[in-house]
Amino acid sequence: MTDSPWTDDKLSVLNTQSHFRLRGEATTRLETFVDAAFAFSVTMLVISVDDVPRSYDEFADALRSIPAFVASFFQVIMFWLGHRNWSQRYALEDRTAITLSLILVCGILVIVFPLRVVFGAAFGYFSDGALPFPFPVEWQEMRRVFVIYGSGFCVMCGLIALLYMHALRRRLWLNLDAAEILITRSKIVFWLIPAATGFAGMLIAVLAPDEGVIFAGLIYCLLFVLLPIHGLLERRYLSVQTQAVST
Repeated sequence: MTDSPWTDDKLSVLNTQSHFRLRGEATTRLETFVDAAFAFSVTMLVISVDDVPRSYDEFADALRSIPAFVASFFQVIMFWLGHRNWSQRYALEDRTAITLSLILVCGILVIVFPLRVVFGAAFGYFSDGALPFPFPVEWQEMRRVFVIYGSGFCVMCGLIALLYMHALRRRLWLNLDAAEILITRSKIVFWLIPAATGFAGMLIAVLAPDEGVIFAGLIYCLLFVLLPIHGLLERRYLSVQTQAVST
């Protein structure tokens, strides 16, 4: 195990979650910094709405912006949970892990701007203007927004996939068992699925005709089907492998 600190005795006392021993339940300085950056990005979402409403009309406009904020909020939380779960499972804080984590922080602070624009435009389009657009936008401008958003989404998901790949490379040092290796490989695929979706959305935004640009946003709806299917297959395969080991 190349001088691994994770001996069987140490691992035996760790809490377990879904067949995975949690090596990183103690909060590290890196995780604290990442949490603070994600919290700041949520603050930027709120501030970007506008100043405090000074009339009922401004108040009503602010309320109509809530759906776009909520969608943007959960998008940020998705990336935060991805890094948090990775940290709890592996507790890696070497040079590669720090570098990838810092790039992830930089990415969320950049993507937070196109997030509100994309979701604001989507809610405005599908509500036929009942929910406000972030600003007047033409199809060619929306095309560029989707390219920026798709590339950012692809990079963010790809970074989390790279973190899991790094953990897989260090499986001997981490003393991962067979189930943990299986889960690690599954999580790599899990994050590559949305990364590929973001890349596909970017391509659609570049190649589609004007009104076809809307499909650059609709393609992300596939994730509500693909990711649950992947999770179901992961649980079934893990159950089969666990039973095989036990027998």
